[in-house]
Amino acid sequence: MDWFYAHEGKQLGPVSDADLAQLARGGTVTAETLVWHAGLTDWQPYRTVVAGESTSLRFCSGCGKQFAVNDIAMFGEAAVCASCQPGYVQRLRQGMTSTGPQAFRYAGFWIRVVAVIIDSIIMEIVQYAILIPAGLTSFSGSDNLVSAAMGLSILISMVLNLAYYLFFWTRYGATPGKMALGLKIVRPDGQLISMGQAIGRYFAQFLDVLILGIGYMMAGWDSEKRTLHDRLCDTRVIRVR
Repeated sequence: MDWFYAHEGKQLGPVSDADLAQLARGGTVTAETLVWHAGLTDWQPYRTVVAGESTSLRFCSGCGKQFAVNDIAMFGEAAVCASCQPGYVQRLRQGMTSTGPQAFRYAGFWIRVVAVIIDSIIMEIVQYAILIPAGLTSFSGSDNLVSAAMGLSILISMVLNLAYYLFFWTRYGATPGKMALGLKIVRPDGQLISMGQAIGRYFAQFLDVLILGIGYMMAGWDSEKRTLHDRLCDTRVIRVR
């Protein structure tokens, strides 16, 4: 099979399966490198392509190279190769849990704001498409009837929002707003977040709001550009293109 891959802003290839695997072992192709072959509908991160083919390979969270499971050590959810272990252990001693900026390209505050705006517009359209036919956007009648209609409208909106974020975060690692900007939510080892993390992350965002938005602004000065809800749920928002 002929593969194409993105490297330093260029599209390279074609290369064979064996050559692509060798590039991954050498670090030229990393977990987040976009790859494509005939039959795929779109370019995909390399880790998503190999995830369904083998469970015996892992990517190092430090250098991004691919290793056999037996040649890599696990520190919590982070997979670290032998070469990166000394530096990783030193960072742990200093109270740091990340393997460093070479592992991921973190998404900053403003690009994440744009992603939120896009998602908000999408959700407004979806909600009105459901609420208008149901007659839940304008209220009339007795006070009890109006209150019940307003409560149902709010409940539907809350359920739609929760379902939207949980589905896209756990299935694709990104909402449509983040996808449009080439962003993804991952765990420290680069894997997709679990349903439990997604639920915690969703509700942790309300804490960001309660403290006057400071939780969101933390992305502006955090070394990994994490918000408060990212810190609480051990997630990162990275650039994948």
